[in-house]
Amino acid sequence: MIKLIALDLDGTLLTSEKKITPRTRAALQAAMARGVHVTLATGRMIGGAAYFGRQVGVNAPLICCNGGVVQGMDAAEPLFERCLAEATVRRLLTLCHARGWYANWYIGREIFVERFDPAYFYAYRTVEDFKVHEVGDDFLSYTDQVIQCVIRDLDGKVEPKVRVLMEEFAGELVAQQNTGTSADLTPPGVTKALGLSFLAEQYGLTPAEVMACGDADNDLPMLRYAGTAVVPENGLPEAKALATYHAPSNDEDGIARAVEELVLA
Repeated sequence: MIKLIALDLDGTLLTSEKKITPRTRAALQAAMARGVHVTLATGRMIGGAAYFGRQVGVNAPLICCNGGVVQGMDAAEPLFERCLAEATVRRLLTLCHARGWYANWYIGREIFVERFDPAYFYAYRTVEDFKVHEVGDDFLSYTDQVIQCVIRDLDGKVEPKVRVLMEEFAGELVAQQNTGTSADLTPPGVTKALGLSFLAEQYGLTPAEVMACGDADNDLPMLRYAGTAVVPENGLPEAKALATYHAPSNDEDGIARAVEELVLA
């Protein structure tokens, strides 16, 4: 029996317009009414994830920053947090500054950037009260307790930058959720499966009682972990290969269909 549902946001729960459909919301709320725990598992930080968590009314702490944080939507402190080494962050930001690469980073609920350009944050366009701290040349004053960094390139040339970083910081950080225009940089060992397994243990659940839903490279570890792996039609081939349930696309109420058939039937 499924007792915990973990939902990726972009490409899975959210439509291409970054919306949650009424049918999907109703299915998830019906599952929660039956006692199922529902959470989000996303590369986004807690503030961005909580915006969508409130729309669903999720009843479990959120898994954010690709598993680096597990925290209640309105909680002041995380239940679980894994940060990058400060020395690594300082070297990383110094390298990006020297090469003119655009990067932002997360500390708690706050987003930091050397210079703010709204074009780089198009994925946040639906989030209310979105704020970024622009710190300029003083960026090295904001390097303690960094959960995740994001390297960005609007021209779709993130991959060459990622290759440089993986060589320069081998063993110190990993890259995931490479969209072509951005890549998340996290501590080694941090995955959505890490955060999801922590949350499942808090509820005394086994992987067999967990349903994970995702479509992208950063979802693969939690799809492997969960007893039920739901992948929408728009998912990557690597994700589809792990699916125990193939859902319609994120624009065709795929998650609603999965919850209706696997949890509510």
